[in-house]
Amino acid sequence: MGPEDDKQYAQECYELVRQLGVKDVLFPGMVNVLEYMKKLDFTVLTSISEGQPLSVLESFAAGRPCVTTDVGCCRELLNGMEGNELGSAGFCVPPMDREALCSAMERMCLRVEERYRMGQNGKKRVEQFYRHEDMIQNYKQVYAEVMGKWQGSDSV
Repeated sequence: MGPEDDKQYAQECYELVRQLGVKDVLFPGMVNVLEYMKKLDFTVLTSISEGQPLSVLESFAAGRPCVTTDVGCCRELLNGMEGNELGSAGFCVPPMDREALCSAMERMCLRVEERYRMGQNGKKRVEQFYRHEDMIQNYKQVYAEVMGKWQGSDSV
């Protein structure tokens, strides 16, 4: 879902699907993400490098659990930080581990009640800890701290 920001990467994805002969793969392009998420049972993030993936937060906002690789803060997003007792919002697997990824996806498909519960956990987590207003305030605080340190230094 979304724009083809990196045309070369998009072409590589299309080519891989063609080479593997995979059927039923959709590249819907620009869509209303929250509306489109209603069509999905869960989402999968297979990155080998991430920071804080927006796609996971979007999934949670739509009440959809995730299967992710253990990169960036994916594990924290799925399981919550210390003191967050909402419960798991998905499965986290080692990067590049196809067997673990397939197993987690299969579990997500087969465990309907658990999948629904995980989706609700994610929705509650994003509503409580990842509100837009709070994130803007956190960014402002970080910028103010950095600017304060920079303005207080003798070197330019």
